[in-house]
Amino acid sequence: MKQEKYVISIKREALRCSLKGKKSTKAFPKAFGNKEKNIFISCDDENEAILKLKVSTSNHKNAYIKMQEITNVVVNELHSLNEMIYSSSFYDNEMITRGKITIKIDKEYYEELKNIYDLPELLEDAYGFIKENMKIVADLSESNYGKIKIKVNKKDISIDNIRLNIFDGYGISQNDLMFFVSSVFMCLRSKEIKNIKELEKLLLDTDKKLNLKCEDGIKYICNELKEKKSRIDKENEYSREEIINISNKYNEYAYNQRYCMQKYKNLVAESVVIIKDAIANGIDFEVLNEDKSTVEFRGNGNIEFVIEGNKTDRDNYIFPIITDDKYISKQEMKEAGLLVPNAILLDKELSKKDIEELISEYYNTKLVVKPRNTNYGTGITVFSKKASKSQILNAIEYAFKFDNNVLIEEYKKGMEYRFLVINGKVLSVCHRRIASVVGDGMSTIRELIDSKNKEPWHALTGTPVKMDEPVEEYLKLQELNYDSVIPEGKRIFLRTNSNCSTGGESIDYTDTMPSKFKKIAEKAAKVFDAKICGVDIIIDDLEKDEYSIIEINDNPGYSINEWPYEGKGEKIGIAILKLLNLMD
Repeated sequence: MKQEKYVISIKREALRCSLKGKKSTKAFPKAFGNKEKNIFISCDDENEAILKLKVSTSNHKNAYIKMQEITNVVVNELHSLNEMIYSSSFYDNEMITRGKITIKIDKEYYEELKNIYDLPELLEDAYGFIKENMKIVADLSESNYGKIKIKVNKKDISIDNIRLNIFDGYGISQNDLMFFVSSVFMCLRSKEIKNIKELEKLLLDTDKKLNLKCEDGIKYICNELKEKKSRIDKENEYSREEIINISNKYNEYAYNQRYCMQKYKNLVAESVVIIKDAIANGIDFEVLNEDKSTVEFRGNGNIEFVIEGNKTDRDNYIFPIITDDKYISKQEMKEAGLLVPNAILLDKELSKKDIEELISEYYNTKLVVKPRNTNYGTGITVFSKKASKSQILNAIEYAFKFDNNVLIEEYKKGMEYRFLVINGKVLSVCHRRIASVVGDGMSTIRELIDSKNKEPWHALTGTPVKMDEPVEEYLKLQELNYDSVIPEGKRIFLRTNSNCSTGGESIDYTDTMPSKFKKIAEKAAKVFDAKICGVDIIIDDLEKDEYSIIEINDNPGYSINEWPYEGKGEKIGIAILKLLNLMD
């Protein structure tokens, strides 16, 4: 296991205010859970308008990344309250928010340092030595950080009362962290420092010898300290209105990161959902494998592993195998008394003549053709209008590209809804609107698709509108193509399946869906003893009892439920964290 040189903790205060800069009078947001237990987000006991953001990790880079994620989560929740974080430490000429950096040197690493420098025998004594030299660093860097205070105990050293960096959206920049980390280790050396030039030389020398990887930050901050106009002078030139504008700018940027993470760009959207919900409630996390979206969570005294945001040890191993087989899973639900579409199964080894004979009853009918094992709408063709023999055979040929077995199902009229069931209860229902574009009277369909794919919801949740063979075929049926210009206000649907993975959009129906259909979804989940699943149901009339379950999914892609394209959404990540006993 890699030895860490130190552990760094960052604490920064953040003033909540209105978008116009008025100090908040609202209580501590419920979205952040219990302020006494939340390890990331709490508040001042006397003033709930001042949040306290905290992070502790193994190096300055990880600490800054984690503080970014925590801040972005806070901004996203404050956005719903029409609030933001005020960027400056000073409000009405009073310093009301500040930062604090604490560094704890690893004991084994300190023993190695004793071979490089002439150091006290005990690390506890070395902290006192660092403190005296850090007072000089504090004086030399006052034009950036104000009157910082150096505090020492037997376990670590703290740099407190740091004036927040108005020019970094997270209050303390990565350059600031590198400067202070390198300063602490430099202060182990008993050399008198008289000016910034000497300080920079010693910091760079220490960084090189100890491989702290702080060179960029050292140079950046020392150059700032050499300038005639200090950071504080520059901030003081801003009016109150300009500081509010800066605050709005940073908060808008952080809000635009609500569907993604700063560092882990390859995580599936569901992993991002559950991590952000974990952060909001003070549950620690570590991304173990970004490419496979494997995350470790620590909370409530427990450690749990979650893959792709929903694969946990609570579901039995055979559940995803059964649900991947669309034919068997439907038969299981049918035997349990649930309504599913009638279907026949085709094998790729069958002759063309046999296939034509088997499907003859479906000629000139409405039907669905899909691979037996499929996810994300891959290989599916839906005929909502009567299909000819040639159209059906083409759809079968297309489906055989993805599986050796193909299902032919009767078409069920109605809207398709995704019921998300967690631990036996439906928490969310959304309708997946088929991928579509709305004309503006000027743009081609291709241009409208390109524009839609730049929207944050599509771009950051990994649900772009795809341009593939089924889209081309469906446009042809409408006597359209990618170069067609659509009249203003007219919506054109691009395909027949409604999967968000191919560009569909989710609309929240949780509050309007009758409980009778929720109970049906819960019964379907119970058939497989599923703890986390999505049940897709076709319903034509919510007032009637008619329905048809078309699929149960072990990997339900619940980001569309928590972050719907339209509607308020539900906190699915929290429900899963509770299922795993990571929070109460």
